[in-house]
Amino acid sequence: MAEKKLKSGGEFEIIQADLLLSTGYVVGLRSSIIGLTIFETIDQFNITGSMSIQDAFNLASFGPIIGQEYLKLKIATPNFTGSGNTIDYSLSPLMITSVDDRVDIGNGVQATTMTFCSRELVINQRARVRRNLVGSYSDIVEEMLKTDLSNKKSPTYAGKTMNIEPSAEKKKIIAPNCKPFDMITMATKYAVSKKFNQSTYFFWETTSGYNFKSLGDMYSNRPVMEYQYGVAGTRTVDGVRDIMAELSAIENYRIISHDTIWNNAAGVFSSELIVHNIISKNYKVHTYNYNHDFYDEQHLGTRPLAELDPDGNVVSSFPSKQYLKPAVGDRNDESFQDEFSQYVYNTDRFDLMPSRNSQLAMLESGLQLNIDVVGTTVVKAGDIVEIKIPSVAAVKTTKNETEDMMYNGNFLIRTIRHDFNMIDDKHTMSMNVTKDAFDDLLDGDDVF
Repeated sequence: MAEKKLKSGGEFEIIQADLLLSTGYVVGLRSSIIGLTIFETIDQFNITGSMSIQDAFNLASFGPIIGQEYLKLKIATPNFTGSGNTIDYSLSPLMITSVDDRVDIGNGVQATTMTFCSRELVINQRARVRRNLVGSYSDIVEEMLKTDLSNKKSPTYAGKTMNIEPSAEKKKIIAPNCKPFDMITMATKYAVSKKFNQSTYFFWETTSGYNFKSLGDMYSNRPVMEYQYGVAGTRTVDGVRDIMAELSAIENYRIISHDTIWNNAAGVFSSELIVHNIISKNYKVHTYNYNHDFYDEQHLGTRPLAELDPDGNVVSSFPSKQYLKPAVGDRNDESFQDEFSQYVYNTDRFDLMPSRNSQLAMLESGLQLNIDVVGTTVVKAGDIVEIKIPSVAAVKTTKNETEDMMYNGNFLIRTIRHDFNMIDDKHTMSMNVTKDAFDDLLDGDDVF
């Protein structure tokens, strides 16, 4: 097959789309796919998605499709080479989980919609971990992926790329007959980054593999793409289509404002942790101060989102949330968690717990944008992108800014929805991007 060349933004090539039925037959779907959606997010352990096909053979009944099929899928953006730039599930197939809809569209053809997910999600449902686990939490996560979540009996399974940031502190854990993802959930809560000394780990899957990284590691990466508001289809002066301008165009955007009441309730700006030792009958108080601790943490910006309230008081001067943590002895690794998950930390690094909760809450209440862009297979959830949106104002500042002063700069991609439209032959992406700090802003004297 001749290599396809990228002629306009949003073009894509389905290299492989094969359905492996439970009967052993392989059905090629490349020419039958109507639409395909793939969803990835740093808040979810696995890839999920849906696929619609035009079916003239009643494949769902005669196949049959019963929710136990494998989907070998490989999609690429033309001209973008390399394994990291391709959505490749040809060696580690996805799994069909259900047939959601079958509609007669005429002439003996029906449209069938199926949902799928990563194979590891299904394996996790039937696997149990009941043994000693020794090593750092990053070692334990790697062991779960290599041992408990791999299908060693299947010759078609080749494993996936793992991007794991080393964590500090060696652990010895007795896994209590739990699922592999339960152990990984524990690791994301309690692991401390060896490099950044922060407990802000996430575990998620992108279309290029599994990731176990802290926010500090994600924030330290360079932007993989620059997006700015504009109309796709831009051409240069000589009439030649500017492909990169199309790929970097934001077609639509929506600003999501943060909520100060929620920030206070979540302990974003300030909180207090009381650690009570039930053996020695003493307690220690750890206070988190957002403005004071900001410069010791990793952020996507140089200035805090809030410093003073309208009364001139420092927002972090009043602890608005309190955590309670019972402990036994000194430097042990016990935990207690009530039905409301109030006691949420399980390590001797108690001082990191308020900081962790603040930084994770900032992903919900920081500077957020929902943007619609032309799709590529290069951009992944957890990547950093540079955003530029225009300043919308009838009255300009003295410096006559053309770009918005807040919603510009580096943002973290939290979620991506890939939509592949076969009719229009176009790949689009809807992304939620967020940042937890300002870049340099104008002083008040420069505004008016």
